[in-house]
Amino acid sequence: MRPRLRFSVVVTVFLTIGLSQTSPGQGKELPNIVILATGGTIAGTAASATQASYTSGAVTIDAMVAAVPGLRELANLKGEQIANVGSQDMTLEIMLTLAKRINALLTQQDIDGVVVTHGTDTMEETAFFLNLVVKSTKPVVLVGSMRPSTAVSADGPLNLFDAVAVAADPKSGGRGVLVVMNDWIHGAHSLTKTSTTAVQTFMSPLRGLVGISTYGKNDFYNSPNGGIRRKANSTSRTPKRYHELTYSMPMRTCPRT
Repeated sequence: MRPRLRFSVVVTVFLTIGLSQTSPGQGKELPNIVILATGGTIAGTAASATQASYTSGAVTIDAMVAAVPGLRELANLKGEQIANVGSQDMTLEIMLTLAKRINALLTQQDIDGVVVTHGTDTMEETAFFLNLVVKSTKPVVLVGSMRPSTAVSADGPLNLFDAVAVAADPKSGGRGVLVVMNDWIHGAHSLTKTSTTAVQTFMSPLRGLVGISTYGKNDFYNSPNGGIRRKANSTSRTPKRYHELTYSMPMRTCPRT
């Protein structure tokens, strides 16, 4: 084969291969994830990037989603603002509204999972409550941050990215309510907040981590048992009444985080 002809054949092959390849996220149907926002540090702002004090719940869910590069490549996203408060101000009314909205959303065939943005002060209490009353095996993931959105090295954007990736992952289903913080995937039953400032504040010392999420790549190695998670077509009744469940979980009041 003459050199010029050989070169033309090689170029044609490379162009054909290149055109047939698709970028990540293309060529596949993305899951549908709804983000329910309640406020917290992840939606907080401060006067400067190094200021310790800040205002929780100052950023809307639409602004949060727009600030995370590549987030919409993970899933088809829809945001709803349930509340916009620091979680030290989380109320039973907000928790009830959140639970009812999650149950309503997850009965829809075209909704694959839910992410809840939440302050870290009472995140474990809300996660535990939702694990009792959510009646679907579809993924429900809580996420927050320890630094406000305006801080140097804010942890919220990556936490939200990982949370959406976990909610969009079919392997997350049936594991109960999950909490994603600082690359770690926790179950709702045993996580606890250990620091009011450190980004690695949540630990699961009793039952261990459910898995890890690294830039949206998930690795699961634990399936929490326990909790009351019912299939969507289950005829079992939700245990007791919502308010009776919440009264058994006193909320802590910590600095705004």
